[in-house]
Amino acid sequence: MDSFELYVRNGLELRGIDVDDKDIAVMRAADAVYGPAIRSLMEADLGSAAPEIPLDPGSPPREAGES
Repeated sequence: MDSFELYVRNGLELRGIDVDDKDIAVMRAADAVYGPAIRSLMEADLGSAAPEIPLDPGSPPREAGES
């Protein structure tokens, strides 16, 4: 059992969720597909990124320069 499997099994066990080997295999596959992109995003310096337009569900969509 490697650190990934130990982390997953212990974390889900705390929530009362049983995990079998198929579940671990699916999680490993998902991590292989999405993990590198997620880790890159987490490591990216987004301090200079433009702020998001404030969400107002009652109004139609706006462009970035509109207020």
